[in-house]
Amino acid sequence: MDIKRNGAQPSGKGKPMHTRKGWLLIAFLITLGVTTVSAQQLPSYIKQPSDAAGVFAIYPGTGVPPGSEKATWHEQTMKAPGFNGPNGMVRNVVIPTITMFKPAAGKANGASLIIAPGGAFRFLTMDKEGYDMARWLTQQGVTAFVLKYRLTRTPDDDNEMLAYMRNLMNVLPRQSRDDVKPPVGDAPSEAARLLAEEDGRQAIRYVRRHAAEWGIDPQRIGIAGFSAGGGVAVAAAVEHDAQSRPDFVVGIYPGIRKATPVPADAPPMFLAITDDDILVAPLSVARLYEEWRKADKPVELHIFTKGRHGFGMLKQNLPSDLWIDLLRNWLDTQGFLSPAKK
Repeated sequence: MDIKRNGAQPSGKGKPMHTRKGWLLIAFLITLGVTTVSAQQLPSYIKQPSDAAGVFAIYPGTGVPPGSEKATWHEQTMKAPGFNGPNGMVRNVVIPTITMFKPAAGKANGASLIIAPGGAFRFLTMDKEGYDMARWLTQQGVTAFVLKYRLTRTPDDDNEMLAYMRNLMNVLPRQSRDDVKPPVGDAPSEAARLLAEEDGRQAIRYVRRHAAEWGIDPQRIGIAGFSAGGGVAVAAAVEHDAQSRPDFVVGIYPGIRKATPVPADAPPMFLAITDDDILVAPLSVARLYEEWRKADKPVELHIFTKGRHGFGMLKQNLPSDLWIDLLRNWLDTQGFLSPAKK
């Protein structure tokens, strides 16, 4: 049973919820169908938008996953400069979570999509590559979850973080139009990538485990991602167990680690990138398409002439603006915008 975090205190602080009145309230909420609140007491620094239905830690207990127990830092949220004004940014994630967005009453079609924002495994671009897409999905009847996955350590101070970001373009590996291999980051970011990939798989397991409770079809759970988050999404398609297999995958300028071997149960995949992307090689995404195609797995690829890296949900009056409409057509064709056939 899940109960929504609403200004909850860290575990061990504040008034406990397990009073008789508390459980009576929970039982009353369940009878009303209100099951989108988390019994885990998430720390107050884990923020959620006002229109979200809840935030859920995807690992049990304290929510801190194996491999991160010794972390002395915690998640931070700030506004950072972007292509089109400030964008919400999260960094230093230790407790991976999913933030739920639900369609309007009576509009849900049973499909769901987990969204992994990008940020070079150093931060998460939460608005244009997370919450904005989640809100768009709910308009299509799809329940959306924005994933905050683990990242490499970055400065605690906001001003230091801004300076760190200004220097980031000087240290990120650049890709030429002739490159066919995915970009490879430094050792800390590649170590964070492996943790993030596991968080992606765990998010799928968590949503599938709670599917009946949330009115979600356990056989129509997808994962999408942008840039580094696209690598997280594609990794779930390439490497998974029965409970973490996504039913469909969306990779938008995905910084993948590998494209092979294509598993026998590979899910349908939608891919989009621009030809003027200098951070993810367009040909590396084309190779991913090629491998899926050779394995006779459903795949659709769009390479736009212009749009640059990081367009997300922005409208730039460039060819890449069309990607979200093409995604809608693909989701509809795949049957994810209609109620499941009984």
